[in-house]
Amino acid sequence: MIILPLYTPIQIKNLVIKNRIVMAPMALDIATELGAINHKIIEHYRIRTRGVGMVIVEHTYINPVGKAHPYQLGIYDDSLIPGLEHLAAEISGQGVAVGIQISHAGARSLDYPYAPSSIQSQYLTRFGCRDKNSYRVLPKKLSPLDIEDIVIDFARAARRAQKAGFDFVEIHGAHGYLLNQFYSPLTNLRRDEYGGSLERRLTLPVEVVKKVRRAIGKNMPIFYRLGADDRLPGGNTLDNSVIAAQVLEAAGVDCLDLSGGISGYLQNGPEGFFAYMAERIKPHVNIPIITTGGIKTGNRANEIIASGIADFVGVGRALLKESEWAYKEWVRMGSGTQPYKVI
Repeated sequence: MIILPLYTPIQIKNLVIKNRIVMAPMALDIATELGAINHKIIEHYRIRTRGVGMVIVEHTYINPVGKAHPYQLGIYDDSLIPGLEHLAAEISGQGVAVGIQISHAGARSLDYPYAPSSIQSQYLTRFGCRDKNSYRVLPKKLSPLDIEDIVIDFARAARRAQKAGFDFVEIHGAHGYLLNQFYSPLTNLRRDEYGGSLERRLTLPVEVVKKVRRAIGKNMPIFYRLGADDRLPGGNTLDNSVIAAQVLEAAGVDCLDLSGGISGYLQNGPEGFFAYMAERIKPHVNIPIITTGGIKTGNRANEIIASGIADFVGVGRALLKESEWAYKEWVRMGSGTQPYKVI
């Protein structure tokens, strides 16, 4: 049997992950109107577990005001816990670590756009989102009391994830959603403790991480999806995100999931087009790094892990196209006909 770095185990806190392939969070927009789990969602994830080490369930809205899509999955109420528990059990029952992403859409909210600053979010229209109506409405500037409520809602959402049996929770701070809006100087024009300098623009993300940690205790891992590069003039750069990564680690983040910032996640380029983010940031932190970006082959994923650029590779569209991608790539890369097992 050929031992590939991509298929070796790794541990985060008490969580052992059998290999380095992550099913990346991808919004399906197929939940009920109230954000509840249904059979379609269960089946979508169940058939994609073979061969992956970890699944991050798509972003879930922490309160109704933060909803991004009409049929987005929700985590804003205790009544949703039984359905989420069913989903977590279906995935973990396949021997796969499972987490869930929690999010607030901010200026990208479907019906109630709120933002760090009351400005038109022209930067957020650049990557073809379905919720374009929100861009025609001037978002309301969040008050300090509004912000305090949102921090509490993130913590409550994380606690629901824990009660539902998820192994970890991922806080969404990328792709132009609320925490990313606070982090980016393109969308945060505040002059209070939540805006201005890089340190103050990180105040809300840090408050969320710390509140989540208090809610779920010391053992459950916290992941953070960081919009590490706005890729727009005047936006955040990797130099900013090296500092942000260190601040988030100090606040209690156990794993960083790197992706695009205000300009979003879509980009034409070679496989692993976001790997440059991990290559720049990983030497400056002591926690695992996930990289993504159009991974289509196990060879490229294995190369990223073997070279030390990142600790995990997130795979999205390849798994949408072929549900057993991870297993089939393992077979193709030299396992012969032996059944998949942890190496």
